[in-house]
Amino acid sequence: MESLRDIRQNIKAIKSTQQIMQTMKMISNARIRRAQEAMVAARPFATKMLEMVQDFTQEVLALPQPEDAPESWARRFFVNRSADPSKIGLLVITGDKGLAGSFNAVILRAVMRFIKENKDKQITVFAVGKKGRDFLARLRVPNLHLAYESVGIFPKVSYAHADLLGNALMKSFLEEKLSSVTLIYNDFKSLASQNLVQRTLLPFVPAADVVKDTHEFEFEPGLLEIFKLLVPRLIKANLYRVLLESQAANLAATTNAMDAASKNAGEIVTALELKLNKVRQAGITNEILDIVNGAEALNN
Repeated sequence: MESLRDIRQNIKAIKSTQQIMQTMKMISNARIRRAQEAMVAARPFATKMLEMVQDFTQEVLALPQPEDAPESWARRFFVNRSADPSKIGLLVITGDKGLAGSFNAVILRAVMRFIKENKDKQITVFAVGKKGRDFLARLRVPNLHLAYESVGIFPKVSYAHADLLGNALMKSFLEEKLSSVTLIYNDFKSLASQNLVQRTLLPFVPAADVVKDTHEFEFEPGLLEIFKLLVPRLIKANLYRVLLESQAANLAATTNAMDAASKNAGEIVTALELKLNKVRQAGITNEILDIVNGAEALNN
């Protein structure tokens, strides 16, 4: 049986851990408000940029394209006939730290499924978040190449991080002739839940329900010039939105995990305090029995 001292030390250690968990929960709560505000503010711009590019889709695809000439820069973001089918890209966004429940594990399991499904292809990986970077670095997969990594940016994501990531992603997509780039991350749904998202980031998939304006427009200085200005901004704006969504989801997951861990710690402390009282009462009872037995022995 444990001694009273051992039980008290266990209670003290668990209470200290519980206090750390409660502090982490409060910090995450304070940060998640700012993260939500930044996320909500970034959504309209990214959505509108996507709508603008979708409006240009038919015009870009209708541009003259000689069959014996290399595919134009603009068409590669839609049709991408110049790409190598054996080369693909993968953008993985995880957290920098643990203690967030299954937040990172869900993403990494999806990454493993993606790698197994594409084991016959060369995969160029862009990793955001220390957990994902470390996981991919430990994998000994011959067809996996880590081309870009960004760690330690959460929970202070800025547009500069999206700008650097967007430049690296577009450069690899065009120069290495990647056939596609897939994005895997956790999207913010609410404070209580997050959604795993796996979708094609590049090339752009034309929306089937886009309603085209019947008016004719003249583009100055030209459609291609405008398109070349819009595409990088579109990619970076959407990457910034995705980073903010992932950041908010990570903070929400951390808050929930710390809240659950704190409650579990409280239950353990309650059980240990009950055990402490039982051991103490048993000790007092034994002492009383010893006194009674001693008194009876003297009387006899």
